[in-house]
This record gives sequence, structure tokens and C-alpha cells, in this order.
Amino acid sequence: MGLRVSEIDYYSLHGIWGAYASLVLGRIGKGAGVVVGNVQPPSRSLFIGYQLGNESPRLFPFCPDTRVGLDATAYIDPDAPAKPVLAPPAYSYFQSQEIERYISLSGEEWKAGLVSFKVHSFFGKVPDPALSDPNVLRSHIRPAIYLSLTFDNTAHSEPLTGIFGMQGVRRPLSDSTNGTMLGFAHGTEWGFAIFPEETIDEVMDWRVVDAVFNGNRPLRRLASEGALRFKIPGGEKKVYHIALGVYRDGVITSGLRTQSYYTSLFHDLEEVLECALRDTSRMMQKSAQLDTSLEQKKLSDDRKFLLFHGIHSYCANTELLISEKGDPVFVVNEGEYQMMNTLDLTVDQAFFELEYTPWTVKNELDFFALRSSYTDAYGIAFSHDQGVADCFTPPGMSTYELPRLSECFSYMSFEETLNWVLTASLYVSRKKDIQWFTDNVQYLEACLASMRARDANQDGIMDIDSDRCAGGAEITTYDSLDVSLGQARNNLYLGVKTWAAYVCLASLFEHYAPQYVSHIQEARESAQRAANSIQARMLDEGYIPAVFESNNRSKIIPAVEGLAYPYACGWPQLVAENGPYGSFIKTLKKHLDTVLAPGSCLDAVSGGWKLSSTSHNTWLSKIFLNQFVSEKILGFTDERIYRDGIHAHWLRSGSAQWAATDQVHSSDGHDMGSRLYPRLVTAILWTL
Repeated sequence: MGLRVSEIDYYSLHGIWGAYASLVLGRIGKGAGVVVGNVQPPSRSLFIGYQLGNESPRLFPFCPDTRVGLDATAYIDPDAPAKPVLAPPAYSYFQSQEIERYISLSGEEWKAGLVSFKVHSFFGKVPDPALSDPNVLRSHIRPAIYLSLTFDNTAHSEPLTGIFGMQGVRRPLSDSTNGTMLGFAHGTEWGFAIFPEETIDEVMDWRVVDAVFNGNRPLRRLASEGALRFKIPGGEKKVYHIALGVYRDGVITSGLRTQSYYTSLFHDLEEVLECALRDTSRMMQKSAQLDTSLEQKKLSDDRKFLLFHGIHSYCANTELLISEKGDPVFVVNEGEYQMMNTLDLTVDQAFFELEYTPWTVKNELDFFALRSSYTDAYGIAFSHDQGVADCFTPPGMSTYELPRLSECFSYMSFEETLNWVLTASLYVSRKKDIQWFTDNVQYLEACLASMRARDANQDGIMDIDSDRCAGGAEITTYDSLDVSLGQARNNLYLGVKTWAAYVCLASLFEHYAPQYVSHIQEARESAQRAANSIQARMLDEGYIPAVFESNNRSKIIPAVEGLAYPYACGWPQLVAENGPYGSFIKTLKKHLDTVLAPGSCLDAVSGGWKLSSTSHNTWLSKIFLNQFVSEKILGFTDERIYRDGIHAHWLRSGSAQWAATDQVHSSDGHDMGSRLYPRLVTAILWTL
């Protein structure tokens, strides 16, 4: 059944993996339905409910007071005498206290009165399309999810009439399928379908709820509301499986012409829906097995919620494309911002992708090398992103970065170079892809040289801004925080991440190319210099200031963030207190122990984690990552670590409108940016 949640009024994105599409629902009194090519919640209505006998119909409250399309008033003389019409039965919405909401790894379930429905949207692993038979891929890269609808009329003798429908549809599917499927579609782009039964019929009208519960009417094809009507006799219980699918045909990107990968496997929306319906039983089994597998993990209910919620939003942002040469191109879009393959998200999402789609990490690395790498005055670097809203930028350019700035929208040249190195380290070490390492070793060599060139005083810490900044200053992924985490130069967070990149490079060369003796030595020496420099900054108060200049005294949690990467690569000795960098690790542990204090990096109001003592803008994806480091690497087990109930509450209350929101205010969780985001899948680290 899944995990029951206490607060039910929040949005979820039930993403269709690889299709950049989702079923959005969850807010009381607000819109719900299918979105394609974006993640913004729709303002349309989703109709799910029933009428028992002659009682008033009851519906789930996913119906805002909005109209979609024209109605009869657009076609008739407004001054003509009104004709008598049969008044439709008045309907009402289930109240919050009548509703139960459950969330699971595979989807979620809602229950009220005599009706329940479950969304099945996540099915686990996806094989590499470059190595898989197209017939196999059709079940994995099929742009469809499911909704199981149950009407339980076993306790009543009167018949029950059920409804499932949406606003925004324009055609009944029985027209294009000769009645082999029932349902409705919005053009050729999205729709929902079911195989016909005697108990099901299509209804289309200006106000489809009225039409469903007010006798039989012909299909009004001018309308923009369509629904399936279900008839359940007294004493019976019926379960119906509905497929929801999408289809965007033709070239859908600019800058690099690509199509949706699924168009190479399916001809149109109808084929997608029919294939999904025929595969319903097997996909329901996959869904159940996925949920069962997670039940074996020792996770708290709050952590389960955070993981499930993050995965559903991640899937909504994924887009698998196919180039004109026939090559797969994997893109993760950046939530509300819609930037494509933002590299400082990729490095953190890699933990999740390596579990379910490791080939996408390789695909991203190759695509970054091809289109995101450039050379500035100090060597190779990588751009922040590869485009926005399905518009690819020219190679070596991003949509975000601009010169002559020192805050948001400046360059992230150095950190993005670290991110490519760390992502490559995770991929090679976890998947043992020696061939990829051999083919790309020149990029790793170039990155090592570039990192060292940006360290003017050779203390292991970046202190030179890219000449692309043109007098401005580089920033980090924490772009919207204050200088404590936003400034790249002489930054504690980035310094530890630099140390991590050096030790990962040294280990990669040592394990897979020991002949590169000089590279191994250079990386190790640079790592040790970075560790020594950071340790030397420890204050008598027991913490390291966030920035090593301007007398900065901010306290930050992400000082320990970089430790995650060597550990996740399978080199735990590098982050052990009795390892080669033991003194450095102990210093960082002392730092974390000091800053995890109320009013410092624990919010004085909520008790939740604040990444910086000087900013209320805290990021959940990074909280999860730093929690993992705190527990698994540094061994913290006290109550300061387990604030997951607070963090889950933030998403179900303060940021309820925006699904998996990354940036929230630490006092109450209200959204501050990075809404509808994919990066919260860092929560997967809790299961490893």
C-alpha cells in the first residue's frame, strides 16, 4: 500500500522516465493532469469519483474553478430564450479528513469513500539503448504510466457510477482505434486509454461531470472535457487499469536536432497506449517488486518519503533523445529553470543513476566532453549547462554564465571541471569500465593540469578566476547563497571538493593506469597541500571559516560534502580517521561537531539543517548528501543528524505547491528557488 502521509495537500510529479512528461496531482482545490515538455503543474481539472444510486456524486478535490476551451455560450445567441434543461445532480468534493494518501517508490495511492486509485510511475532499471534489442526497449522506454482505479460497491445493493476524466482533451480514442480502445487525447501529444468492457463508455461534453451523472448523451466532440464512465452493480468490486501516455513527434530540439527516442520505437500515441495496456500485468508486478525491495531497507518513514518524492520529480525531468545519427542523448532538465544537463546537478544525481541507469552517466560524460568542454587561459574547463527548454547552446557555451559578474549567473568553470572529474571517478570505479577510462584518459590528464594551474600559490586551493569572468569572480553551485558558499575562490566547501577530486584522480591513475607515475604523484601532492591548507584554517572556536579571505566567519555544513565522492567510489580508506588523510578527516569531524548547533547550522525556529550559519536558504538535496557523510563516514549518530521529519514537513507544507523543491527557507520550508527539481535523488545514498 505504501507509506501513509499525514499532510496530503502537496503536489507530486509522477514522471514518465525519458519522456520529459508527468502526471501532476496532489494539491487540494488546484489543477492536476498530464504535462509534456515542462514540469509546471497544470490549471486543468482531473475528475475521479463516483455516484452511489441516486446520492450526490463525490469527487476527489482536483478540480479548480477553471474552464478549458469554449462551451455552448460561444455558439448560441445570448439573447435567445433559454430552453428548459434537466438539472444535473449536485456533486461535492471529499474533504481532507475523508482522504488517505500513501506514497511508495513506484507511485502513490489515494483513498476516499468507495473509490481508490494508485499511480504506477516508476519501474526501476532501464537498459542501455545502444546495447539493447528494440523489442526489449519498447517495455522500458515506453512513454506511459498507469493508474489503477478501484470502485468497491460490495456493501451496497444500489449500482455505482464511476468517473475518470480530464480537461484539455479534444478527441475520443474510439474514433481513431475503431473502438479497440476507449479514452481521450489532447491532439496527438497525450492521452489516457483503457480496453473496452461492457461497463465502460466514453463521455464528452461541455461539463463532463454533469454529463456522466445525468444519463446517456452523444459525444460532444466540440468540448474540451472527456471522461470514462464506469457502471458497477451492487455487491461488486471492480478494478480498472488505465494507461496514460505521451508522444511528441518530429524534431523537438534546436541547436542540435533530435527527436524523442521513443519515436524510434513507436509510431504514434495510440501505439504507445495499446502497448502499455497489453503489458499492464507485467508492469504491475514490476511496480510491486520495486516497492517490496525497498521495504527490506532500514529507512525511517520520513526518509522513505523524501526518497520517493525526489525520485518521482527526477523522472519528470528526464528526457531521452535520439540524434540524426541515431545516437541516444540523455538529458536531465533542471526543474522550473529548464536548463539542460546542468553539470553541478549531474555530479550529485550520478549516485542515483549509477543504481538504475549507469549508462546514462557515461552518456552524460561523453556529451559534456563533446559539447560542454572549452579551453580558457588556464586549461580545460566545462560549462554550467547545455541549453534551456529543448534549445541546445553552441559547444562550450551555457545559457547561465555571463562575464563581469561575481554572484548569480557568473561562471562556474572550476567547480564544473571538478564535477566532471568526480562524475568520471564514480562511473569508472563503480562500473569498472576500463575501456571508457582508456578512451578518455586525455581529458582526465587535462583536468588535472587545469586544476593545478588555477592554484597560484600552490596551496591546493583554487584562487584564480577564469578569464571568461572578465573582471568578475567565479561562483559555485550554491549560487543563490551568500559568499559563505557562493564564492568559488578560497572557499572551504570547494577546497574540500578539490581535495576529493585530487585523491580520486590519484586513485584512478593508480588503479587503471599505474604507468602515469607523475600524474599520481602530482595529484597526491596537491591533495595533501589542500588538506594541510584547510586544516591550518581551523579557529580556536573549533570550526573552519567558510571563506579564507576578508575575515569571513561563516560556519557551513558542506565543508564535509566532498568526502562523499572517494567513499562512494569504493575507496573508504581515503576518508578514514586512520587512513592517509586521517588528521584532515578528524579536523573536518571537529568542524561539523561545532557547526551543528542551534542558531548556527541548525535553524533556531524549525530545528532543520541550515547549510550556512549566515543564510536561511538551505538546499534539501545537499542536506541529504551531507547527512550521508555525517553518518556513514564521520560516524555521527546523535539526534542532530536525524531531522528528517522536519525536512519532510517542509516539502508537504511550506513548499507544497512545488513538488520536490530544493531551495527552501530553513525556518518553515517555504520555497526559495529550484522548484520541481530533480536533484533530491541524492537521498538514494541512504539505501547504499
